[in-house]
Amino acid sequence: MPDHGAQFLTLSKQIQKTISPHVACLSSQNCQSIKYLMEHMINQFINKGEYSSDEGELLVDETKVQYKKTQLTLPVLKCWYEDLYKEKPVTSPKKIRIKNKRKVLVVIIPDFESFNSQVLQKFILIISWYIKVLPFVFVLGIATSLTTLHMSLPYQVSSKISVQVFNSQPSTVYLNNILDDLFFTLDCPFQLGGKVFNLFTDIFLFYDLSVNNFIQNIKYAMAEHFCYGNAMALCSFDKKKITQTLTKFSHEDFENVRRLISFRKLVENESYENRIKLLTDDEYLKIVLEEEINKIIKYIRRLHIFLKCLLIMVEDLPKAPLGKQVRELYSVTVSKNISKTPEYKECFQLLGFQSKEELSVKLSKVIDYLSPLINSHSKQNKIKDFVNQLNTFLNNMNNFNMNDIEEAVLEIENEDNVITGQMDRKQLKEKLLRMSKQTDKPLNKYERIRKDIIQCIKDTMDKYLIEPNTFYFHEIFFFNNISIQNYIIGAHRSAIHNALNDPHYYLQCASCCEIPNNSAIKLTMPDICIAYKLHLECGKMINLYDWLQAFLSILDPADVDNESRREVNPELQARFTQAVAELEYLGFVKSSKRKADHVTRLTWGG
Repeated sequence: MPDHGAQFLTLSKQIQKTISPHVACLSSQNCQSIKYLMEHMINQFINKGEYSSDEGELLVDETKVQYKKTQLTLPVLKCWYEDLYKEKPVTSPKKIRIKNKRKVLVVIIPDFESFNSQVLQKFILIISWYIKVLPFVFVLGIATSLTTLHMSLPYQVSSKISVQVFNSQPSTVYLNNILDDLFFTLDCPFQLGGKVFNLFTDIFLFYDLSVNNFIQNIKYAMAEHFCYGNAMALCSFDKKKITQTLTKFSHEDFENVRRLISFRKLVENESYENRIKLLTDDEYLKIVLEEEINKIIKYIRRLHIFLKCLLIMVEDLPKAPLGKQVRELYSVTVSKNISKTPEYKECFQLLGFQSKEELSVKLSKVIDYLSPLINSHSKQNKIKDFVNQLNTFLNNMNNFNMNDIEEAVLEIENEDNVITGQMDRKQLKEKLLRMSKQTDKPLNKYERIRKDIIQCIKDTMDKYLIEPNTFYFHEIFFFNNISIQNYIIGAHRSAIHNALNDPHYYLQCASCCEIPNNSAIKLTMPDICIAYKLHLECGKMINLYDWLQAFLSILDPADVDNESRREVNPELQARFTQAVAELEYLGFVKSSKRKADHVTRLTWGG
């Protein structure tokens, strides 16, 4: 996987900090034989540094003599290890308390499946002879299953090691942690729109499962976002900074704001006089812009707060209609009106069947999450009112008992919904039919409380979980330019064709490579571009001599009326040969076995 190396690098650093400073990481590329494996491992142990038992750190001595590869053997490693932990005279009373504990030698093999099994077998058998004097610990990275280990190592080898299995968390867990700790917080003003966020998550889930690539995609989106213009400098939660930035805005910066798509909606919803002010008066636009940005800041903070509240309520519902992670709720909320989705309605229908214990636990979790936010944000009066309502509902449920249910049932029973007395078959049929058509069935006390709780939560979520595009100037905070996929998910064939057919497309040179049409060929173009455009004019089989003559006619034009064969310049022939070799390396042509002086074209069309 793409993050495979990063995971083991982090593991190596963690082991060095907490367990032992002696860590060697072995790759299958550098350990194709037992000799290279030993040299590579011992070199990492010895030539890195020495362990200080007094300070618990790995100290590097630049003046010490480095061992040569021919000297890197296990007896040398044994002497180095014994000298490192030999008894030293005590010079300070404080050092008497420090025990000289020997640290283990950790060998990490990240790609176990790629290793030569014969080399591993010899390595384990050799180490088993030194295990009493050199405490080795192996960390084997197995990407498949534990049976791979037993299939690679016979019994006489596997019996020499004690195997303990531990698993790393799935990549989705790391992604959720990063998003929850960095992105879905109250301190991150930059947000991803629904289209871009779904693009990034789809690439992660269905393509590479790389958290590092996901982070790089967000960085690229941020670069694209802030390269739009100075209008994006307003993407901040600091209101003082926003005010200071607006005072420094020039007329061009305000024109940059006016080019936002949501600005048109703002103009269309204003009166005629205000429309003229918005289009011409920068001071008036500054006032409106600051007001709208303050609304978006409040919206973003409440969005993340109530998304986590909604997650607490719906994450354990049957089949999880809205998902079990904040990123799933965020994806739906910023893409469309979540309150009108069938999954949202299904969740609140399922909440209507929750028992008293289940609903009480969820309300307690929501209150525990929101209570610290009220203390840290004293101006969040609406959140405080919502918490007070939930506390009231929770107290009513806690003071509720089963006797109240029985009393409530007796109160709602009447002649219309209870079958009593003697009835003939026709009367009974009509009574049952009338009861089956009843939609508003009588509710007991708990059911009325539960209904009020769910309605309160639903009204709050409907109010704050709205689409970001309902706000003016939402583009300042939300990046939703889906054209970014052309740069993140590259079309390799199209990119190579554009580069070779029109080098000006990427080079952006002044005049040397710019062409009036796609079929034109200029002398100043790179050799590989000239050869590529000439090969597009050929069929399946390309005569190398004809191709060379066409190449020379562009680089060294001669009299076309001259019937004698052109004398080939060795330098131009070498350039042509190199261009053909590069095209063959890229996979456009290959040598033909049928004709020695021909090559076969492997692609068709532009």
